[in-house]
Amino acid sequence: MIVRKVREHVAHHNWFAVAIDVGIVVAGVFLGTQASNWNQSRLDRERAQQNRAMLVDDLEANQQNLTMRRHYYEWVRSEGLKALAELGRPSSALGQQFLIDAYQASQSLPWSLKRNTYDQLIAAGQFGSIGDSGLRDRISNYYVGADVTGVNLASMPAYRERLRRAMPYAAQVQIRTQCSETISENAKGEPVMGIPGPCTITIDPAATRQAVQQVHDMPGIALDLNRQLVDLDQKLVSIDVISRRAGILRRSLEGSH
Repeated sequence: MIVRKVREHVAHHNWFAVAIDVGIVVAGVFLGTQASNWNQSRLDRERAQQNRAMLVDDLEANQQNLTMRRHYYEWVRSEGLKALAELGRPSSALGQQFLIDAYQASQSLPWSLKRNTYDQLIAAGQFGSIGDSGLRDRISNYYVGADVTGVNLASMPAYRERLRRAMPYAAQVQIRTQCSETISENAKGEPVMGIPGPCTITIDPAATRQAVQQVHDMPGIALDLNRQLVDLDQKLVSIDVISRRAGILRRSLEGSH
């Protein structure tokens, strides 16, 4: 339609009308482009807001995981402190509770961190739109710090290996059966760890005495347990640090628009 009018105006040398027609075309293209840009900007803002909300969800899950993990390692540490005190007594004065304490002090919890949204943003090339450079740096630094925490929590001092080599298999089976943690899932399918309460095991007195002596008299076991407790202290510090950073990052994401 507009092209036909331009041709007619050119044929009649109506240059003023030609100018108006061209102006209409240019204005239409400009407005159309602007409308498309405005709509794309709106979609980008909405997508960035959705991505920030998903990151917040991941961080909430991580904080819950870290809270659970703190309780777990506090329990392992308390078992280790009891076992260390018991190692200072003669083996003849100890019984099944010593075996339970020594075994539980060797427990570990594999590291897991929910980072689905962050990894997806990186893979899709959308991380740059999540916010300004300061926010992006805080997000990246958090996950770098989480990786370092993961390395720390994955460390396994020698105590676990040496204890489980020395303690008779039958005793370990009893402890795993009667005194194990409970593992369940919440509504989102995320693991929830339950710490065992007081428990008893069924081993005859002669087997108990033998097992206690094997563990108690193992050369260097007290030193290994001492190192295990230091490692647990470091794990608890790391958990507190990354949990605090998760909270700071959550507030930054929730305050972004």
